[in-house]
Amino acid sequence: MVDARSILVVDLTAGSSRVEQIDGAGTLGLGGKVLGIRLLERYLGPAVDPLAPENVIALTPSCLVAYGMSGTDRFGVFTKSPLTGIWLETYSGGSFAKTLCETGWDALVITGAAPAPVRVHIDREGARMLPADDLWGKDTFATEAELLAGLGRRSSALTIGVAGEKLVRVASVMHEQAHTLGRGGLGAVFGSKMLKAVTATSPGPAKPHAQEQFVATRREVSALATDSPVVAAYRKYGTPIMVSVLNEAGTFPTDFFLKGAAPHRATLEAEHWPEWATVEHHTCSPCQLRCRKRLILTEGPEAGREIHGPEYETLYTFGGSCMVEHARDVAKLNERCNMLGIDTISGGNLAAIAIKAKQLGVLDEGPEPGDVEGIAATLEALATRSTSLGETLAQGMDDALADLGMSDWSITSKGLDPAGYEPRRLKGMALSYAVNVRGACHLRATFYKAELSGILDGLDDDAYVQTYIDWEDRMLLMDGLTMCRFYRDLMTWDRIVSCVSQLNGAPVTKEELEILSAETITRIRRLNMTFGLTPADDTVAERFFRDPTDKAPALDRAELERRVRIYWVKRGWGDDGRPPA
Repeated sequence: MVDARSILVVDLTAGSSRVEQIDGAGTLGLGGKVLGIRLLERYLGPAVDPLAPENVIALTPSCLVAYGMSGTDRFGVFTKSPLTGIWLETYSGGSFAKTLCETGWDALVITGAAPAPVRVHIDREGARMLPADDLWGKDTFATEAELLAGLGRRSSALTIGVAGEKLVRVASVMHEQAHTLGRGGLGAVFGSKMLKAVTATSPGPAKPHAQEQFVATRREVSALATDSPVVAAYRKYGTPIMVSVLNEAGTFPTDFFLKGAAPHRATLEAEHWPEWATVEHHTCSPCQLRCRKRLILTEGPEAGREIHGPEYETLYTFGGSCMVEHARDVAKLNERCNMLGIDTISGGNLAAIAIKAKQLGVLDEGPEPGDVEGIAATLEALATRSTSLGETLAQGMDDALADLGMSDWSITSKGLDPAGYEPRRLKGMALSYAVNVRGACHLRATFYKAELSGILDGLDDDAYVQTYIDWEDRMLLMDGLTMCRFYRDLMTWDRIVSCVSQLNGAPVTKEELEILSAETITRIRRLNMTFGLTPADDTVAERFFRDPTDKAPALDRAELERRVRIYWVKRGWGDDGRPPA
């Protein structure tokens, strides 16, 4: 049984660090979201402004990565979002998870603010705060390269770009150029603390003992990740495979959520990338999926250029919302966002606002639909706050739309703009956007998969909502294990139980895990309500109730409200959506 967790706490204001032990009882050995809520409950006051020194950043590595289990090379970060003002969780792959895990700390908590730019370096001995004045103002690629050149083997880095330095509310934190802690403005929280980077150096691999039952599970999952037809499409195409799937379903948000399919879909679809690029398949070791795509352009004046392939969500925002016609150009915009440190979902949707404002005559100048150069200039202005429009967009969607007199164009839930799953067609995603703890998020339940597969067809409201809860519970436990979402279909309840039993040091049951999941959701709900969230916020943007798309009617408000209320009751929060104290 896990009795205590070792937390390395860094106070940037005091310029000091300390080690604290927190009670691990009830976590069943899990990290990620299960540990993250306990850290924010302990270290964060409810009235704290997200950009004040008193806000905290809590980082937790996957607890399974030390065992070399495929799909666990991930870590989570938790804070109060400057975009939404509520709970923020964000996850990433890459080497940082293993590096941080091997330092021996269960979590890193950063609070306070430095008087000048710093980076925090973590190793087995603790934390050091090092000057970073020479890095301030540099893009994320240059910063990471410079840091890693000066560190030893087994080192990793997280960095912010100019957007984080300028406190842009959609600023991201970058890792290995293509891994993004993107949603909700974590980069701005780094910037508010004058924290340019977090680096870590591992003393060497940890070799914990693995129980026989877990070894069998690890072997099964590894084999499935290699051979299962369930993951074959993700291996070949990565997340961009969803462009064709969602266009076919009429759920690909296009022209800033006016339409459900893109007329130029063929030039976005990953199936056609080999026509203009050599596609290389990269991985987060030790994962066998190799879903990360690296492109070498084979046509035009930039033939030979290497560039990271964009993920589905980036193709939706720039290819769909902004109407950029070719994935090659989306890849270039993606690269620029990563260098500047901008979330490509919110960055693309903010660029789409500028496009709409120009079309409506609200702005005299701005990009046109599909105008790659104009969109790139808008992103630069957003990241640097160098123009009036850039300053407006840097506030995030709802405040920007209010300033432009366009609030009726909002698409947010709880202040967060949604992922690329049209909620008027995928009504399960409307429920997910409405009740999700961080806003319009697609990943905390991945309920689009359930809906697209047809398993919701014919269900009454009670069964519909219960199915959502089952998916949300299982995904929450995967967030506690901090596993890649591509393993969702491989991680049956039996395999989740096996993994948690290994971490807990004693057997657990599915029923215990469901209780832990429900308790964790409720704890986050309580924290969000101390931040000012109300049950009335469990909804989607008014626009989705008012306007249809070309593929789907407007949402049925009564149906969604009924399902939200059922969700509250099933979660134990009563008809009013307020959990008991």
